[in-house]
Amino acid sequence: MTATPEQHDVVDVLTADHRAVRALFEGYRTATEPELRRQLVDRITVEVVRHSVAEEAHLYPTVRKALPNGDRIADEEIEELTEAERILSDLDAVDPRDRRFDPLVRDLMDVMSMHIRGEEDLVFPELRERLTPEERMALGLRVGEATAAARGMAPVGEPVSEPISPEGPGPGRTLADRVREQLTGRTR
Repeated sequence: MTATPEQHDVVDVLTADHRAVRALFEGYRTATEPELRRQLVDRITVEVVRHSVAEEAHLYPTVRKALPNGDRIADEEIEELTEAERILSDLDAVDPRDRRFDPLVRDLMDVMSMHIRGEEDLVFPELRERLTPEERMALGLRVGEATAAARGMAPVGEPVSEPISPEGPGPGRTLADRVREQLTGRTR
């Protein structure tokens, strides 16, 4: 999502990310073909890791400074995103026809739902209260720029492995690892 001027408020930008992830999960729920399900999980991987990287770099430092108990809140949100990336790494090694695939996706949906609720019910209202509109806009611009750069990695609906890493996964490198590495130059 490339933010337009009226969408630069960080709360609006991140809420749009949440909607996009929910839509991908909904697509997964209705998909029956294993290859389509794999493509959707790969796209979810890119979106979740991109979202994590943007929040770690831009949102959580602000949460730590601006919110009461900001360190605790940021740590809890980061922990949820770390768990989501762990599940995504597990999914990377499982064929979509394997009986373990659907339960892992459901676990991922649960973790991401908890993360989204935590931000939308607690973090975002606090940010609206404690940051000026200008501060939210500046933060949203930084998050939006990170989002736009990451979204350029692979068009929706196309396999993501080639645009992310032409050399392939490599030993022990999952799709989540490759996305994080491309976005940050490092792994978790």
